[in-house]
Amino acid sequence: MQVNADLRPILGPQLVRLDPMRVKQLQDPLVYEAIDNLAKLSAHCLQLRTPLTTCEKLINSDSTLYLSWKYDEEEKVSRLLGFAKVGRKKLFLYDAQMQTYEGEILCLLDFYVHFSTQRQGVGKQILDYMFAQEHTEPFQLALDNPSVTLLGFMSQKYGLNRPVWQNTNFVVFDELFQSLSAENGIEKQPPDGWRRPMTPRRLGTGMTDTRWLQHAVSGHQSKGNAMAAPVDADMTPQGALSNRAHQAKARKAHILSSKPLW
Repeated sequence: MQVNADLRPILGPQLVRLDPMRVKQLQDPLVYEAIDNLAKLSAHCLQLRTPLTTCEKLINSDSTLYLSWKYDEEEKVSRLLGFAKVGRKKLFLYDAQMQTYEGEILCLLDFYVHFSTQRQGVGKQILDYMFAQEHTEPFQLALDNPSVTLLGFMSQKYGLNRPVWQNTNFVVFDELFQSLSAENGIEKQPPDGWRRPMTPRRLGTGMTDTRWLQHAVSGHQSKGNAMAAPVDADMTPQGALSNRAHQAKARKAHILSSKPLW
């Protein structure tokens, strides 16, 4: 994406981190238009009607844009090579064994390299710079509805070839769940932003346990009141009959105490 101007005084280094405040401080229509046009190309590749990234959305969100660009001394123009948009989201995840996890994790929301500079290492430079700035390992990243090309890129460049699809269309990698640690069978306290419910969640006829991730990105404390003990239920036939009888008595008492409709 070409801009007929020298963006060095505005953007600075060729790999730049643009958080919402930094994007707002640019105050340059040429830069805004160039970023928006590059995001439109990304949406076109994904066959989306509207782009996932615009400067207006960046200013009004918590996402961060990592941009790669260069200045051509001969032609006196600036070229935007590619970008990656990331943000922290609270996700409910399942591993391959259907165990549940909950917490905030860094997500790759949009990623694109201009077709004129693809297969030249630009994409890996952007992600490596992003990982260094966010203090995150590649296996700790969640991908938002990734394409086959992006999954192949993560497999080739970072050796992440075991994606685990979630019902929210996010994809995480099996190495994320393998980062769990335990000492003598007792798990450590979870990091900030991760909550381990005291009661298991029921999925169909099975039970799943919720665990936390050792290398999870720290975030806000989860809200809600945790129970101090699991809920006990009498699953014997006698207990089931007693429970049904109690429910029938409660319904009858409610009907008799209700105001008649006539």
